[in-house]
Amino acid sequence: MTATIRRRAWMLGLMATAGAWPLASRAAPGFPSGPVTLVVPFSAGGQFDAVARLVAKAMSADLGQPVIIDNVGGAGGNIAGSRVARARPDGQTLLMYGGNLAVARSLYKRLDYDPIEDFAPLSCVSIAPHVIMASRASGITSLAQLKEQSQRSRLSYGSPGVGTSMHLAMELVKDRFGLDVLHVPYKGGSNVMTDLIGGQIDLGIIAVGPALSFIRDGKVVPLAVTSRKRSPALPQVPSVAELGQPDIDAGSWSGLVAPRKTPPEVVARLNASIRTALAAPEVRKLFDSEGFVAIPNSPAEMEQTIRAEAQRYAPLIARLNLAT
Repeated sequence: MTATIRRRAWMLGLMATAGAWPLASRAAPGFPSGPVTLVVPFSAGGQFDAVARLVAKAMSADLGQPVIIDNVGGAGGNIAGSRVARARPDGQTLLMYGGNLAVARSLYKRLDYDPIEDFAPLSCVSIAPHVIMASRASGITSLAQLKEQSQRSRLSYGSPGVGTSMHLAMELVKDRFGLDVLHVPYKGGSNVMTDLIGGQIDLGIIAVGPALSFIRDGKVVPLAVTSRKRSPALPQVPSVAELGQPDIDAGSWSGLVAPRKTPPEVVARLNASIRTALAAPEVRKLFDSEGFVAIPNSPAEMEQTIRAEAQRYAPLIARLNLAT
């Protein structure tokens, strides 16, 4: 996800309100013809699911039809991806898409669908930077201190799993800052936090939102956020750009896609609905409280984001031999 996307977000929000994009105001005859299904490639209860439900509720009001969440977890999101790729391209079945699917072609050698070519991007939805944290037991309070200590002793860091955006972002940070830190994969961010607080691992990296309460309670020490700018939710924590690596701009991002052959007028209608949903006060309020930034954009810009993410991480995935 690039900084350009975020710089354009406020402009696109204004455009949505004013109807500045011609296709967005064009009627989509017969659409929606009934409830719209939004497939979420993770189980209920996580932040990805929370964002999807909030946006779905606001889109329901705009579209005049229920937008129903269908949680389809497993295989790193690829079970859900495969299902939506094969759905009828009428806009009635959508997928909550994220960086995990953008890099899937590099991570998985055998896929029964193409996680990029088989979808019609609609709009990006949200992004939250990751935060790198140290356990209290480690005594580490900065990335500079982390680098020094990693050269003297073997340190470990936890992420929500191999190939996740957090794992890949931390590997970039390791490479650029010269850190020697062992990766310990977990099954989710909550598991990372449990062991980080308990001192079983020295470091952890998860999205800002789920980490906020632990940081504010002083249970872990935030070292940096993996973005060019500081997170509004953690204004006291430096960004990796400030610390000398301005080209690192990584985070947990989400967007909505439809099957590839969805008609352009339906894509336009859904794009307009997403942007209307992201302007809703209740959506903005939750995003602010959880450290998310709304990033509505055009289908073409979302496609650029997806392809840039895939190209960015493919060499790293190959170098780390992560493909399975």
